[in-house]
Amino acid sequence: MKKILIVDRDSSTLNDISRLVAALNYEPVVAFSTASIANLVRDEIVCVFIDIETKMIKVEDVVRYFNAPQKLGPKEIIPIYFLCSNPDSYFVQHAKQLPHADLITKPVTLEAIFDLLNESLNLDDIEYDQFSNQYKLSQLKKYAQTMGSWLEKFGSLLEK
Repeated sequence: MKKILIVDRDSSTLNDISRLVAALNYEPVVAFSTASIANLVRDEIVCVFIDIETKMIKVEDVVRYFNAPQKLGPKEIIPIYFLCSNPDSYFVQHAKQLPHADLITKPVTLEAIFDLLNESLNLDDIEYDQFSNQYKLSQLKKYAQTMGSWLEKFGSLLEK
């Protein structure tokens, strides 16, 4: 399963983005240190959200780890979205110099995050369980069992 990395100190932002990412059939991965991103497989990550005002992890390290020139070709860039509370802070001015997809000011809305993900990832290509043939077959079998049970009950009423 493809993963979306979220680096943020704000639990409400983490929870909101994680829920949306999971609903879109991606696995949310939360990191709090440079060591924790070193264990991630770059090819599994499709997008990164990072709070640039956090002191938990250096933004430069994240950008370098995922989008260093020696790691990618022009079509292999992983979109990195910067999150911030104060767009006028020193951290934002410094981070703007780094390659990134967009800067998002908090509080974020799920609609805004969805729109960003829809731009960078092709959300129309996501396969959801409820649209798979296996899921449809299992639902049809459940329906058939329910109908069989209902028909038996109906038949017993007619015999009386």
